[in-house]
Amino acid sequence: MFLWCVLFLLCVLSFTGNAGVTFLTPCRVAGVFILHIVDFCLFVFQILVTFCIREEDTGLYDVQVNSNPSSDLRLRVFDSAERRWRHLCSSEANQLLANISCEEMGFVSVVNYSVSSIPEGSNDREEFFCVNEKELTYGKKIKESLYPCDCETGQVLSLLCQDCGRRSLTEDRIVGGVDARQGSWPWQVSLQYDGVHQCGGSIISDRWIVSAAHCFPERNRQVSRWRVLLGSIYNKLTHKNVRVLEVKTVVYHSSYLPFVDPNIDDNSRDIAVLALAQPLHFTDYIQPVCLPHYGQRLIDGQMGTVTGWGNVGYYGTLADVLQEANVPIINDAVCNAPDYYDNQITTSMFCAGFEKGGTDACQGDSGGPFVAEDSLSKASRYRLLGVVSWGTGCAMAKKPGVYTRVSRFLPWISSAMRVITKELRLATPSHITYSSQNDALHCQLRAYYLLRTTTTLLVDN
Repeated sequence: MFLWCVLFLLCVLSFTGNAGVTFLTPCRVAGVFILHIVDFCLFVFQILVTFCIREEDTGLYDVQVNSNPSSDLRLRVFDSAERRWRHLCSSEANQLLANISCEEMGFVSVVNYSVSSIPEGSNDREEFFCVNEKELTYGKKIKESLYPCDCETGQVLSLLCQDCGRRSLTEDRIVGGVDARQGSWPWQVSLQYDGVHQCGGSIISDRWIVSAAHCFPERNRQVSRWRVLLGSIYNKLTHKNVRVLEVKTVVYHSSYLPFVDPNIDDNSRDIAVLALAQPLHFTDYIQPVCLPHYGQRLIDGQMGTVTGWGNVGYYGTLADVLQEANVPIINDAVCNAPDYYDNQITTSMFCAGFEKGGTDACQGDSGGPFVAEDSLSKASRYRLLGVVSWGTGCAMAKKPGVYTRVSRFLPWISSAMRVITKELRLATPSHITYSSQNDALHCQLRAYYLLRTTTTLLVDN
């Protein structure tokens, strides 16, 4: 505003001659032009500074480790009080610390961990954190259980997390979307019941898929009839590259209220995980997506990509080829405005789309991914920020798509995977599987037992 005031004074004082007649010269025109340019640059600079500050506030720098096996794999945690990085001193809690650290960074599992020494004379020899083992627990940031120490042995924790969020191709039911290219979104899967596409889902590890709870109503709970199709932009068995896997277990959030009472109009906690019957073999066309970093917050206006085979138009048919569309995240206050969703958006949701509509997820995209590129980490990766949940119509003005906010459910996802993995190892097969030998009622009862009793322990407050 200061520059605009200066510009106004120049116009008044220097554009008026002795006789009171305004006149312009090339120099004065150039001066005005330069002032415009400088003011615009300052405006852009202010926006960039604000954006960078908000980006840095996401906490993505708290914990770091390389995912390249040929790189330095020593785990580092940022000391916010001293404004410096510290290595993790080796302890008896190395395995638990490795597991929790990978989860905190958005990696689902640990490939390997080891102990390494800091070289003599290294500047890093006095930069250590030690762990309070009693405070170390899943679902809690590891910084809360660490304290600066000398680490007299100089032995530090090194680890390799399962990589994720990578695409073999770098090019970029979606209404207003475009056909995706083979391998462009290798974590996308089609969830099919009796051979019919019902929902999308996202690969997060070699055994686990994330989707939406509402994809598993009571009529679709015979797990032996579910199949996961992956590895292709086509969701038909006849196309090459398509792989088909059976589902071992489905777990949805026990506090997804429409399953408690169909009359409740609250789609909070619309999330589910599926355990595959067999582990995946990753290829260029089958890859896991990263989960959000613990503490990662959404950025208003950030562009993300939603993908799926849903209806191409509200009254359209399912897409034959995977569709993709880029849409911006919308501020919660805006999306809760009376002319948008009138306070229906809870803290476990977020909106993404354009005010005028035209591009959106639609029927059949449910459970699929909303991903965004993480450019802050040392290597660019895609993170699963949202799960397609609900919306009013498709691509309507001021009625954007609504997504489950995955960052709110990281502890729940972690707990579900650990509890079910333990159940699968310890329980008898008839207790934990929905095999084709069982009759429909038995399958349904077992499904209710596993889904209800397990998720009751996993409610996210």
